[in-house]
Amino acid sequence: MRIPTGTIVTVCVLSAVLPTAGCAGSGVKEARLGESVYLLAATDRGPEPFTASTATGVPGSAPPRGTAPVSAAELAAPLRATRTLSGATPGLYHGSPHVADCDVERHIGYLAADRARADAFARVAGVTRPALPAYLRGLTPVVLGTDTRVTNHSYRNRRADGYQAVLQAGTAVLVDDRGVPRVRCACGNPLEPPAPTRGGAGARGTPWYGYRPNKVIVVAPAPHAVAGITIVDDGNRTWTERRVGHDVRRDHVVSPPVRAGTAPSPPAPPDTKPQAGTGGQ
Repeated sequence: MRIPTGTIVTVCVLSAVLPTAGCAGSGVKEARLGESVYLLAATDRGPEPFTASTATGVPGSAPPRGTAPVSAAELAAPLRATRTLSGATPGLYHGSPHVADCDVERHIGYLAADRARADAFARVAGVTRPALPAYLRGLTPVVLGTDTRVTNHSYRNRRADGYQAVLQAGTAVLVDDRGVPRVRCACGNPLEPPAPTRGGAGARGTPWYGYRPNKVIVVAPAPHAVAGITIVDDGNRTWTERRVGHDVRRDHVVSPPVRAGTAPSPPAPPDTKPQAGTGGQ
């Protein structure tokens, strides 16, 4: 499935929290002129996924999809107000103590069963195919706390085909020791930081409840490798220190961070009242 192009909008981000972070991580290729930025809801697998889903969340627990009360103007609005947050920001990611929202061993098994697919994944990850199991076990399962821009990849013609995407809050991902999303669990796709664009990019897809272009964030690598990720459970406001790696048995509950307010707020609940002049895309 070829990723179509769309209306051109500006997507180069301005850093609100980390002024020196820039528009994208180093080593990421510049996006093509007019390339679309895809809106991917938490449970959507997207075009030509690498594997079956390895997300382990309870069915029905993902944020609502449906038809969002978002106007056409809002959907096409530039992402120039997007914030950049460090991957080490407490509360940037969500999750429950001792609960892994992604099955790393299953993902390893899927890639081991298809050498070409594993090779394509390894090239994006920057490791060799034999090193993939150790690489994946070194990543940490978390849930996005807010809508997040990334470079996603589909699997086409025995290779990884990168495209720009916004992942919905509530999406299960694996992050590295700098807090950067590296795998999307609903599709097994490797992830990279978002690419800057020449001339902008148009948003495509169906927006979800709470989607607003100026609420989307970009995750910048933490200045140093971290030993743990501080996550929050929205249901009971429990804060957990999760050691880097796939083993969530080492989770331990901690006190709320002093500056917990630096993390983005969770999406607002669905608005059941109709809004004039709005409609789904």
